[in-house]
This record gives sequence, C-alpha cells and structure tokens, in this order.
Amino acid sequence: MVDVNSQVHPQRIVSLSPSNTEILFAVGAGAKVVGVTDYCNYPPELESRIKENEILKVGGYWDPSVETIVDLKPDLVVVSTAQCTVKSNNCKTSCSRKCELTINAANQLKSLGLHVLTLAPHSMDDVLNNILIVGTATGNSSQARTLVDDLRQRIDNVVSRTNAVSNRPRVYFEVWNNPYISVNSATWIGNLIDLVGGTNVFGESVSEWPIICPEDIIQQDPDVMVFPVIPDVPRFWGSFEAVKKRQGWSQISAVKTGRLYEVQRDCISRPGPRLVETLEQLETLIHTSS
Repeated sequence: MVDVNSQVHPQRIVSLSPSNTEILFAVGAGAKVVGVTDYCNYPPELESRIKENEILKVGGYWDPSVETIVDLKPDLVVVSTAQCTVKSNNCKTSCSRKCELTINAANQLKSLGLHVLTLAPHSMDDVLNNILIVGTATGNSSQARTLVDDLRQRIDNVVSRTNAVSNRPRVYFEVWNNPYISVNSATWIGNLIDLVGGTNVFGESVSEWPIICPEDIIQQDPDVMVFPVIPDVPRFWGSFEAVKKRQGWSQISAVKTGRLYEVQRDCISRPGPRLVETLEQLETLIHTSS
C-alpha cells in the first residue's frame, strides 16, 4: 500500500503498464520514470530516453522481471491489473488477460519491501480518478488536476451532444477474432460506447471480456462495427473486405451499410488520458458517418 498523501515524493518510478506510463508523463512525473515494460511506447520522448539508457525495459506486462525492477532501486512501482470485477470459469481456463499474473508480481514486489501503487480501472471515471491518484503520489497533484479538468470538460461536451441525439446505434467492438472477444459495459471500452451514445451489443454480458460465437454477433445485428489497429502492424482481422466475407455476416446491418471503422488500438486499449481522443473519434464515427 502506498500513502499517496505522503510529503516525501518518489524520485525513481517504475511503470508496469503502458497506460500507467502515459499517465505518469501526462501529469509531469515522466522525468522520474526509470523503468517501463516492453510495450510502453508513448509519449514519443520515451523512445529516446530508452535509447540513452535513461529508462530501462523491465519485461512484459504480464511477466515483468522482478530482479530487473529491484536492481533499479525504485521508490515507487505503479502496477495496473484491470482485474475483472466478475470472475467466470474463463478466468481459470481460457482468459488471455492473465490478471492474476500482474497481481502476483505486485505482491512479490511488496514482499520485497518496494512501494507499490496498484490501479484497476474499469471506466472513464476510474481513469480520471487514477490520474489524480498518480498525481498526488508523485507530487504532481496540481498538474493532474488541470489535466483531469480538461479531460472532464471534453467528456462532458461529448455527452451533452450525444444526449441530444435520439438514435443510439448498436455497436460491436472486436477485441479479438480467434476466438471472438468483445467487451461489456463494465470495461472502459464499453463505457466509452455508452458515453458516446451508442448501444453496446454485448453490454449486458456477464464477463467483462466475453468470448462470443460469430452467430451471436450476427443475431445482435450491430449498426456499427469498430476494430482496433496498430500502425504498420498487420490487422488481426485482416481487412474490411475479409470481415464482410465472414460466413453469414453479409446480413449484418453494419456490413450492408459499410459502417465498419478503425480506431488506434493503443488509444482505446490503454486506460489513460488518450481515451478521451477515442471518445471524440467514436462520436464522429457513430453519429455523423454513414
């Protein structure tokens, strides 16, 4: 447990998730970051600091090197679990998110006497609160409050506009396609869909990251389909033409009208400040595109 209100602020910080890294830099604590995961790639200045060995990579999101972290002598380690609030059998058998691994790593670091701050966001409100928590813990509360006030205003502007729209298009977000995985409304991605005035077709699923059959998607008949992309990386779902050719999908409304869209994966999959950019993009895609 970390006393976020302590008057002694950390000088050497290790971030164990890309979203935490983005938050740390966004609140002005980036200069204190000495370790990040292999997947941390934002903000742009991070790359040069890694090349100059000012920041070291400590391993993957699920499997960070405890030894490397300890060697960095951090006075704060920021962990993100994004642990599901509802456990299902998939958590023990086929969940690819491996939440328990990050929890075990955090517990191991705590047992070694390191100060660990664990974040587990599920909604946009959680993300804003986490930004404030990180700001307070790092001695950057003023910067964090300014950032959150700006993000909250942008969110409120979107919600105000979309609340005035009577139509709530049915939205399918594809996390993965082998097997098919989507999101319910208890995730930050599902929350974005709700905030932007869409109807998440799997919003009521018990699992936060439901594994679904393609027939279920056909039956839900979404008006809009959204797919994540990483620049310069092959799309796991192939192409829109490939999606349209999936068996039985030609009858889905989104396919019929061509309302298949891309969003940057890093911006929507990371519960950090850039989620608001995605919210604004989704508003445009869902309500002004055709």
